[in-house]
Amino acid sequence: MTVKKTLLVLGDSNKNVYLSSRNLQHTNVVTASELSTYTILNSGVVLLTEGAVEKIENILS
Repeated sequence: MTVKKTLLVLGDSNKNVYLSSRNLQHTNVVTASELSTYTILNSGVVLLTEGAVEKIENILS
């Protein structure tokens, strides 16, 4: 079984999500403002919250 790295992108910083994700192997949590091309390309799966999508849209518009 191949293990994929997972990237969780949050709209705003959330301490509980960050602390909880430390228990999961191959999982990285960043906010939309910390997101970079490298972190996206280095992940097999990218999960975005609604808040993250809105922030990314604002940054790119």
